Amino acid sequence: MPITVAKSSGFCQGVKRAVDVAMNVDVPSAVYGELIHNETVLEKLKERGVECIDDLSELGDRRLIIRSHGVGKQVYDYLDKNGIEYIDCTCVFVKKIHKIVHENYLAGKQIIIIGNPNHPEVIGINGWCDNTAIIYNGEENIEFDDKKDYCLVVQTTYDHKKVELFIKFLQNNIKSLDRNNTICYTTLCRQEECDLLSKNSDIMLVVGSKNSSNTSKLFDISVKNCKRTYLIETISDLKSVTVDKKLKIGIIAGASTPTELIEEVKNLMNESQENIKIENETAKEDFGALLEASQADKSMNIKAGKAYKCTVISANEDGIAVSFGGKKDGFVCKDDAEMDGVEYVADNYKVGDEFTAVVIDKNSKSLAKEYIYFSKKSIDQRNKENSDAVEMLSQSEFKLEMKEVVKNGLKGYYGGYSIFVPASQIKIAYVTEADLPKYVGKTLRLRLIKSNKDDPEKELDLKSKKSFIASQKVILEEEQQKKEDEMWAFFEKDKIVKGKVKRFAEFGAFVSVNGFDCLVHNSDASYSRNVPASEVFEIGKTYDFIVRYVSRETGKVKLGYKQLQKKPYEIAFEKYPVGSVINGTVRDVKEYGAFVLIEDNIDGLVPVSEISHSYTKNPADVLKPGDPVTAQIIRFEDNRITLSIKALIAKEEKPVEETTVSEEDYQEAKEKRAKKNAKKFDASTATSAPAKRVKPVKKEEEEVSSWSSDENATATMADLFKGLKLDIK
Repeated sequence: MPITVAKSSGFCQGVKRAVDVAMNVDVPSAVYGELIHNETVLEKLKERGVECIDDLSELGDRRLIIRSHGVGKQVYDYLDKNGIEYIDCTCVFVKKIHKIVHENYLAGKQIIIIGNPNHPEVIGINGWCDNTAIIYNGEENIEFDDKKDYCLVVQTTYDHKKVELFIKFLQNNIKSLDRNNTICYTTLCRQEECDLLSKNSDIMLVVGSKNSSNTSKLFDISVKNCKRTYLIETISDLKSVTVDKKLKIGIIAGASTPTELIEEVKNLMNESQENIKIENETAKEDFGALLEASQADKSMNIKAGKAYKCTVISANEDGIAVSFGGKKDGFVCKDDAEMDGVEYVADNYKVGDEFTAVVIDKNSKSLAKEYIYFSKKSIDQRNKENSDAVEMLSQSEFKLEMKEVVKNGLKGYYGGYSIFVPASQIKIAYVTEADLPKYVGKTLRLRLIKSNKDDPEKELDLKSKKSFIASQKVILEEEQQKKEDEMWAFFEKDKIVKGKVKRFAEFGAFVSVNGFDCLVHNSDASYSRNVPASEVFEIGKTYDFIVRYVSRETGKVKLGYKQLQKKPYEIAFEKYPVGSVINGTVRDVKEYGAFVLIEDNIDGLVPVSEISHSYTKNPADVLKPGDPVTAQIIRFEDNRITLSIKALIAKEEKPVEETTVSEEDYQEAKEKRAKKNAKKFDASTATSAPAKRVKPVKKEEEEVSSWSSDENATATMADLFKGLKLDIK
C-alpha cells in the first residue's frame, strides 16, 4: 500500500506567518475573525489567551491581529481613527489585490471579483472599492455596460480551472476588461499537484477543514479523478476509510492544516498497512400508402382517387358544396374536410374559395341531391406528409422503416416519397441478397445520397423528384471514424490510463484500455531482467499504465507499467547513500571495469581505475564473474552507481630506493658529473636542487649508496655532495 504525501501539503507562507505571530504574542491580543479554518489550532490559541472576535467592539484594550485573509479599507480607517494597535498579517498576495482594486476603483473602473462572495478574503477585497464590486462565480447571468471599463481580480484560493473558464466568458462579454489573474502561486501548485496525485491514486485523503476554501477546492478536484476521496478533518474520520495493501493512497492537505495532523494521518495509514451498449430500436409508425382507387364513375368518367380543383358554392353544418367542372356538383362532408385534430367550421369556407380535393367513393342518403363526393382531408394529409418528408429527408440523418425487398436492396416510403437502400449501403459489411428479408420491418438510420449518374454539384431536388437513394453505411462509417478519432485523441503519449489485462504472449501482455487492445512488452512490465509480464500481472485485473508509443498508421499502442514504479536506481539511492559499503558479486567484467550485483536488479560499476591503487591494465586479470566483492558507493549519476574497491584499501607507502656502488665507481661518477656541470653552468649562478642522500659503504663491502635526483635539477656536483661525510678506509 504505497502512500504518497503531496509536497505542497500544509501551511502556506501567509498562514504560517499569521499562526507564528499569534502563538508568540506577548500582550493580550485578539484575532479579527478565525485566524485559520482549523479547530485544533484555534483551541491552542485560546489556551494562550488569543481569542477570535467578529466585532471590533469586542476588542477592548487588547491588540488586534489581522489574519492572512485581509480586511477592507474601512477596518484600517476605524483602527487608525481610534488609535488601536494592530499587527497586520495579511498575505502579501492579498495585499497586492487590495492595491489593484483600490487604484482601479479610484480611476473609475468597475471591479469584478471572481470568488466566493461569502469568503472573508473576498469580503475584504470588496472593502477596497466601497463594497461595489461584482462578485462573479459563474452562477448568475450578468449584463455588462459597453461604456464602462472593468477591472478583474481573483480570490487567491479559487479553483484555477474555473477561473480560466470564467475569464474567457468575461472577455467575450466585456468590451474593456483589465484582467488580473491573482490566484496565489502556492494555491495553483497545490491544485495542480492534487489533480496529478488523484489521477494516480486509488484512495485520496484530503486533510483539512470543510470550512476551508482551498481544502474544499482540493476535495472537488480530487473527487473528479478518484471516486474514493475522503475529507479528513480529524483522526476519527479515518474510521470510514477501508484500505487494502494493493491500493495506492494519496494524501494532500489544505493551507490551514497543521503538519502534526498530516503526519498523524500518514502514520496511522502506515500502521493499518502493517496490521453493451443497449440499443433501443424505435419503430416508426407507418404513415400508410396513398388512398386506393375506388370504382370509377363510368357515366361521367370520374375516377376515385383523382384530384380536382374545387370552388366553394356554399357551406353548412353538414359540409361544403363545391363545383369542380363536372356535370354534377361535388360535396365534401364535414368528416372529410379537416385533418384529424382540426375542428370543422363552416364559416371558414366562403363562396368562391378554392382548394384541391380528391374523389372518393361515398354515398349519403341524408342528402336530397346526388353529388360526387370529395375528400379535402386526404389531400391536406398528403400535403402535410410530403412537407414533413421534405423536412425529414433534408436532414443529415432520418429514420425510416423498410417495407419490402426489391432487386439489390430495400425500399421504404414516407408521404409521397420512395426511398431505396442498396444492399451495399445497409451496413459497413456487405449484406447478401439472402440476408435482405430480415431487414423488412426494421428501422434504419439513413441519409440521402446521390447515384453515380447524378450531378455531384447539384443539390437533391426534393420538390419535383419523388424517389431517392439512401444509405445507413455512411452514418455508421462517420460514427466509426469519430470513435477512432476520439480513441486516438485519448491515447496521448505519457498519459496515465487504466487498463485490464486480457491475455499474455511470449513477448508481453495485451491490455484493454477503453475497449482497445494495447501491448505491454516484457521490457516495460518490470525493471527486473528476464521477468515476463505474466509474472507481473494477473488476468482480469486493472492496473495503471503510461502510454509509451502511439501509432495510428499501424494501429498500435504500447504501454509501460514499470515507468510508474520506483526505478531500481531510485530505490538504491534511498537505500545506499554515497559512502555506503556494500557486499556484492561480480556479474560481468568488461575492459573498462567490472559490474557488481548489489542485490536483485541493482548493480554498480567498478571502473578499472577504482579496482586497485596500483595500475590495472585488464580488470579480468583481477576479477571474474562470481567473485565476492566489498566496495564503497562513491557516486550516483545518470541512473548509474559507481563503486570503488580501492577506496576501502589503505594505500601502501613505497620505501626509498637505495642503490649501492663501489668506491671506485663512486669517485669516477663524481668526477664525470663535476666536469659535465662545469661546462654547462657558471658556479656563481648555479641554483641548488634537492637531492636524495647517498649512503657510502665500506670498500671491503665493495658498495656505496646511490642517489637519485630530478632530471631537470640545476645543482652542481659540489652542491650535491656538500656536507657529505664518507666513511672510507
